[in-house]
Amino acid sequence: MVRIWAVFLLLVMVLPVAGSAQNETATPVFALIEKFDHIAARPLWPGLDPLHTPIELFDGTNTYLYRHPAPPKEFTPVKGHPGVYVFPGRHSTVAADTAADLAGVLTATMIFHAADEASAAVLAHECFHVFQARQHPSWTANEVSLFTYPNTNPENLALMRLEMEAMRRALAAATPECWAARVRAIRSERFALLPPDAIAYERGTELHEGLAQYIQDLARGQQKWESRTFGPEEVRLRGYASGDGLARVLDRVNPNWKSRIGNSLDELLPTSDSAACAFTDMETNAAKEQALSDVKALQDQKGQLQAAFDAQPGWRVIVVSAKDTPLLLDAFDPMNISALSSDTILHKRWLKLHNASGSLEIMNHGSVTRGVGAHPLFTGIATWKTAGLSGQPEVKQDGSKVTLSSPVLNASFSNANLETNENSQTITIRLQ
Repeated sequence: MVRIWAVFLLLVMVLPVAGSAQNETATPVFALIEKFDHIAARPLWPGLDPLHTPIELFDGTNTYLYRHPAPPKEFTPVKGHPGVYVFPGRHSTVAADTAADLAGVLTATMIFHAADEASAAVLAHECFHVFQARQHPSWTANEVSLFTYPNTNPENLALMRLEMEAMRRALAAATPECWAARVRAIRSERFALLPPDAIAYERGTELHEGLAQYIQDLARGQQKWESRTFGPEEVRLRGYASGDGLARVLDRVNPNWKSRIGNSLDELLPTSDSAACAFTDMETNAAKEQALSDVKALQDQKGQLQAAFDAQPGWRVIVVSAKDTPLLLDAFDPMNISALSSDTILHKRWLKLHNASGSLEIMNHGSVTRGVGAHPLFTGIATWKTAGLSGQPEVKQDGSKVTLSSPVLNASFSNANLETNENSQTITIRLQ
């Protein structure tokens, strides 16, 4: 089994930046923490204590560690700031705004954005993920299911959009119960169209990311629910908004909901008669027509993405795995992918693969994988390729060992054959 869950701790990868630790008091990280401490003092969730959650921040030069009970030895104290430690450069555990294990302690990690309240609220979001992992480990989604989610089903997409509109109306209404019950009724109708793993994915994402978004908005004092029309493939991103929206609706119709959560938020919505809050035939038909159009556009877009990738000028690199030892997934960015077909995935920004022969990692550049087995990613990769590299990668061969490097790509494999075609600007690594 590939290390699936480690994958989703790494969503917003940045390149390491060399730095030198300094005991400076002017770093904006300190200003950010001051703002965070102010907003984190608000009551955000029963049992959540952001002010006692370990925090790790990378500011582009150094990594700062706060409130960690056992700082690793590579971190050194910051003069004039008791309890604060620093590491020169980006520590390997800070790869994203997320929660990560640091020396056996779950820690909220963040890439510094700005010393403002919005960034402080993002940090509260990540502290909630630490809380979730400790207190509610079942509040999560199996990201494997995202790749087989039926996002080309126009009926599901139309109902999904009506559901979000009903949620908006529930939050705008003086008496929200009727539209809240309509949300539940539409979701029940929609879930009848979906396989169990797709339903569990939606609910798990709402619990995991949607509630964290809700905490982020509370910390920022954001009163208005931010939503929009989500595209057919934006199922995961929609979960942030729908989970946040459901939590806000429950605040209005079910005051004790936080102590009653099971495996979903929607099951806490009222079941009262919602006939008075039905959508008109015109509204329903408009949603269906738009969904059909958007699904057709998505299918056309997949073909265009494949053609654009193949047409990129510059060098390309191809890695072909051996038949019995496919490449396995280490990590990727699930927010920046597109399924081109049932077995082919376009990774728009970051990907890391390995097998017994070696590994490769590409950052801030697109690449394509072709899977083998029942799943396009998680049962192995037969072929990986990238294109559009601005310069020829540096390649070294020592017997059957091949190493390759460029500003965006690093790969190293043993038991490999190397083929370089200067005319087509193609490097092919065939694993044995």
